[in-house]
Amino acid sequence: MEFSQRLASARKQQSLTQREVAEKLNVSFQAVSLWERGETSPDIDKLAEIASLYQVTTDWLLTGAEAENVLIDFQDSLSDRLFDEGRMYTYIKTYASVKKLYQTSKVLPYARELHKGQIRKGKDQVPYIYHPLLISCHALALGLDDDNLISTALLHDVCEDCGVSVDALPVNEETRTAVSLLTKTDNADEHYFAQISQNAVATMVKLLDRCNNISSMAVGFSKEKMVEYIKETEKWFYPLLQKAKYAFPMYSNQIFLIKYHMTSVIEVIKHQS
Repeated sequence: MEFSQRLASARKQQSLTQREVAEKLNVSFQAVSLWERGETSPDIDKLAEIASLYQVTTDWLLTGAEAENVLIDFQDSLSDRLFDEGRMYTYIKTYASVKKLYQTSKVLPYARELHKGQIRKGKDQVPYIYHPLLISCHALALGLDDDNLISTALLHDVCEDCGVSVDALPVNEETRTAVSLLTKTDNADEHYFAQISQNAVATMVKLLDRCNNISSMAVGFSKEKMVEYIKETEKWFYPLLQKAKYAFPMYSNQIFLIKYHMTSVIEVIKHQS
């Protein structure tokens, strides 16, 4: 069932006419009709109102996933693969379509093809595309739905790991710049982080990347590797968080949540060590 069909089906389940929906949502009757014919999509800020009116979840409207299985399938045991990459891919694809993130829509299959056959490090054989998909979903969950930011999240490892030059990426200059800043030529150093800290998109993707990796330390890292990773985080990422707080106030809420998650995990690990 397509997004437009789910809209029509949910409306009918509530015994509402298109005109009644239009009045309740303060939009035109024609707008509701166009949504259900798949010719246009409602603005993303209307989705919550529509979901509430139809008594369904926004995730069901976007992806068709039932509430208990939105885009996340938790495994029964501790695993590198806590989520399902197929569902994450569909979620991002649908979200990008509804929100009109045209560059993200183009980059999504491109990134998947570039990472095809690559496996993420860890005890489980997890396709590498899982990582950029998870970071992108994390960004969207935090309300970071900027087209350049999501595109950068999807592409942040392709130049380093797939042998693609920045100039060859099918994106605009802003995204190329962010990907270039995130691509390591040597080990991370002061200059590398100083350059990233001046770019909002690169900063947020770098922080999301580290937050994701910290979350998976317990599965894929030895004790020695965790100690090394925590030291690296405290040396480079805590200062980056502090700079970002003042340099990019539009992301202050997201920076707070990322910092809270990172420090919580790290302090628990340090306490248990």
